[in-house]
Amino acid sequence: MKGKRLCIVITIFLVHIVNGRPKIPLNEVDVEKPLSLDKLEPPDHLEAVRFEQDGMLNKDFHKEAFIGNHEEIDDDPVDIADSKLKDIFNKVDTDSDRHMNLIEIESWIQDKIRQHFDEALEENAHIFTHMDPDGDGLVDWKDYYKHFLLAKKYDVDKIDSFLKDYGDQALEMKETDRDQLVRYKFKWTDVEQMPMDNKLNKEEFLAFRHPEQSRLAMKKMIESILNSLDTDNDGKLTLAEFVALPPGDVEDQEQKKLDDRYQDERKKEFVHSIDSDKNGVATQKELEDYVDPRNPQQSKAEAENLLQMLDDNKDGKVSMDEMFKHKDIFVDSKCVNVKRSLHDEF
Repeated sequence: MKGKRLCIVITIFLVHIVNGRPKIPLNEVDVEKPLSLDKLEPPDHLEAVRFEQDGMLNKDFHKEAFIGNHEEIDDDPVDIADSKLKDIFNKVDTDSDRHMNLIEIESWIQDKIRQHFDEALEENAHIFTHMDPDGDGLVDWKDYYKHFLLAKKYDVDKIDSFLKDYGDQALEMKETDRDQLVRYKFKWTDVEQMPMDNKLNKEEFLAFRHPEQSRLAMKKMIESILNSLDTDNDGKLTLAEFVALPPGDVEDQEQKKLDDRYQDERKKEFVHSIDSDKNGVATQKELEDYVDPRNPQQSKAEAENLLQMLDDNKDGKVSMDEMFKHKDIFVDSKCVNVKRSLHDEF
């Protein structure tokens, strides 16, 4: 797909600030217990939401909503993946009638989304405490900067000297690392509320690492969608605006097929999932409902969608045979013991 479709930051839910952290010297925390890079990098891919951060539809949404963290299944050999999928079927089938019905699927999806958010909250609390050794409830950008460079194996003395005034001693840095920090600084500033002092409280830090959990980030995400696609600036999106391709000539037939598929997918999503009152226009409220993974209508709509895709005999429920017939919806069986990256650079 040519060009970036739009710049989206997605979100939900603010959390309480935890007080009373132990007083630990900063150097002891930084040097003896450095955080791993995967704990520091804000994800570019947001799980359990319908959009990627570049505006494309989330191709893994069905897996994430139904299975949760599905990377393990994707990485397993086929027989093990099938065994895990069978186990999931039995857990969804709470009345043990050997079928998954709509209510069971919806309840399961709600649990998976809740689990994702609970895990994110727990992890965020741990990381925030680690980066807030004086327990004042704030993490300074310089602290994050230092942790990031330590995780990248830079020398601690050189980092400290550099961070005194950002220039007392030059710090040779890889261009890719510098570019990452620039991107993260924009994300950091984007979630920072008053006062603008380069410090984040626990709620803001959660929005930095998991923007899908921040109401503020959701609001900004909707503004980003409208700024990118609302060509007549009326604060709403028509179907034509939502499916529009970026300007540019089609280079070949293969590209044209990809563009046609892109527009067809977005049209279906607009008609069936976004434009809830079916008047041909998506309001800001409809967009907010669409991207909010904790909106109860999301779980219901996804359960109905899965039932429609899996229920071949149209009896209103899904047998295990039907699920395995369409297991490609949940498991990419061609991907055996190959770790897939779900993070799209942005």
